[in-house]
Amino acid sequence: MKIPSNSEFMINVAKTDKSLNVLKNNPESSQEIQKAAQDFEAVLLNMVLKAMWKTIPESDLFEKNNASKIYEGFMHTSLSEEMAGNGGLGIAKVLAQQLSREHKNHNVIK
Repeated sequence: MKIPSNSEFMINVAKTDKSLNVLKNNPESSQEIQKAAQDFEAVLLNMVLKAMWKTIPESDLFEKNNASKIYEGFMHTSLSEEMAGNGGLGIAKVLAQQLSREHKNHNVIK
């Protein structure tokens, strides 16, 4: 079974799209805004981790096959989500603050 090379990209797009829909449909709580910002940071960190992983020289210690590529993808996703959940680079915090301000201003205008 051959896994498309852009499957991880599609997962990231789906996660970002879900977060964007939450923000567009008037989030009911600051937790929804925080989760959307955290998901965005996780996607960004995933891209950074994959780019960093490509710089590591390949070894003959482990066989490179579809299973190892899938595992690496899961590892990058899990690691990026864990990093974003524990503060990450601080992007989610700043983004959530900005989105909360915009959400409050938008509700005041209506």
